[in-house]
Amino acid sequence: MQRRKFLRTVGTVAPGALAAPLVHAASPGKHNIKNLSKQKEPRVFFFDDGRHAADLYCFEPPVTPEDHTFIVDQLANSGVDALVYFASVEGGSALYDSKAVQVWGDEVKKWKHYVWYRAGRILRQLIDDGHDPLKLFCDRCHETGILMIASGWVSLHGGPRERLEGLGRSTAFTMDNPQFQVGDDPDPKAKGNKYSESGAMLTSRFSFLHKEVRQERLRLFEEMLTDYETDGIELNLTDAMPYCKFSEADELAPIMTQWLRDLRAIANKAEEKQGRKKRIYARIPAHPDAWNLVGYEVSIWISENLVDGFFCESSHSEDEGLVQDFDCKPVVNLAKGSKCNVYSILHNVLGRQFARYATPPMIYAGVANAYDQGVDGIAMGDHLWTPNGWPWTPQEYDTLRLLGHPELLATADKYYMVRSPKRNGWPSQDPSKMWLPGRSEVLPIELEEGETIKVSFAVADTVEKWRSLGRLKAVVLRVRFANIISTVDKVKIEFNNQVLPDSLLQKVDFTYRLVGQESTSHSIGPYGYAYDFHLSPKYGPKHGRNEVKVTVLKRDRNIEGDLSLVNVDCKISYRLHRHFEDRPIEY
Repeated sequence: MQRRKFLRTVGTVAPGALAAPLVHAASPGKHNIKNLSKQKEPRVFFFDDGRHAADLYCFEPPVTPEDHTFIVDQLANSGVDALVYFASVEGGSALYDSKAVQVWGDEVKKWKHYVWYRAGRILRQLIDDGHDPLKLFCDRCHETGILMIASGWVSLHGGPRERLEGLGRSTAFTMDNPQFQVGDDPDPKAKGNKYSESGAMLTSRFSFLHKEVRQERLRLFEEMLTDYETDGIELNLTDAMPYCKFSEADELAPIMTQWLRDLRAIANKAEEKQGRKKRIYARIPAHPDAWNLVGYEVSIWISENLVDGFFCESSHSEDEGLVQDFDCKPVVNLAKGSKCNVYSILHNVLGRQFARYATPPMIYAGVANAYDQGVDGIAMGDHLWTPNGWPWTPQEYDTLRLLGHPELLATADKYYMVRSPKRNGWPSQDPSKMWLPGRSEVLPIELEEGETIKVSFAVADTVEKWRSLGRLKAVVLRVRFANIISTVDKVKIEFNNQVLPDSLLQKVDFTYRLVGQESTSHSIGPYGYAYDFHLSPKYGPKHGRNEVKVTVLKRDRNIEGDLSLVNVDCKISYRLHRHFEDRPIEY
């Protein structure tokens, strides 16, 4: 693999002044600068790292430009308005022919990772063949009518060469400058905030208080805006927060704001030059208490028009999975009357025995809740989304098609869930984000005899409206218990302060069930029962928050083990029209 010489420490090149013009510099755009403000803003964003479900990992080299842009092709006419492509990774390296930072694999002398080696070979082959991978994405996105948003980490992760050099992800800058790392932070909130992944990627985040770090990141995003026909950039401001010690957040805040001002000036200049609108999106925690903790002056960013939109993220990470009803309203209210749009990020990982990703009704429930709060759109925000493997199946397209249409989601089947951790070896909590405000309640909860516990979930549907039109097919509230002896244990279940009668109840026996999946047969857990209540009009659910109360009236004394509440779900299903059933003939 060809390698280039690169400075081990950032030099004194001023932001906005790269050493030489790039050979792939964008030609003047075809857009009229006067009409840019009238352009319709995207509603549905799709995040993708361009590696896992793409040629860099999946295809044998050599590849063609058409191979490389397949992730764009799969989005054509899918309902997605914009691709957010992760063009640069946490170790600083770029997945294109960057002149601002090093390319993936530039520092490798001997590869340590089998798959990442393939990615390096393919990138080098494309570049040597005269194809810039990022330009390929820009061109193909515009040919298919999709906006191209280039994304990069604002936080850099660094570490020693002996650990990172052979992995290809890290640049000389991140490996050779430990003085820029945040280092040990005595604040209790910092526990777990040094990223570690089974020894393969033990790194420490860089501090944005260092001018050299800010300049290095500014040059990267300047290149994405100025030298490519991107439609903007996305700043990942949620991973590995904060970009300093927690005690230094007040010092960081004005520095971060000034850095955004510099970036906004670069974007405005690029917009004028290319005649193409250059958006700046920022991914931030949705909870406002987090902003002060990490030094984000969100209200100033809005008032000064420094960002075009926020991707609001829950206080749980992608690894922690699906959260359907986190609160975006603080950002929505701040942005009212401004030029700034607000989008909700949905993380889709479910991690259950038969579903790695959330099912379409679960996704629809989360998206409907977000629109109910007044957001301008949705972002499918995982680094890859492959619920049925890759390439996609028709189900993925059926799911995406509705996401930009709240009016269609109104009568889409939905599955609302109280948040519960993933199982089967998946981590249930990300220690680097345990300190974030706004973390939602988590099941399971152990129950003692005589104890009452409460959980709640949001519902965007106006059930009674559709019931009156004959469109509502069924509403089932599922309350699932572990280790319950249903013939002895007695529980009282209330929904929105009404005791649910046994006349609505159907018990589902999960004490021991053998199920088949592919060629294997195994039991499923947890052992216990689901109490399914088929709700009549009297019992809801209602639009907004709905509360479930569970009281243990009597507990079997003949068995050890905790009776636990493990799941609370509400499934709402619709019919196309009154008396119209999808498959009325069974023979």
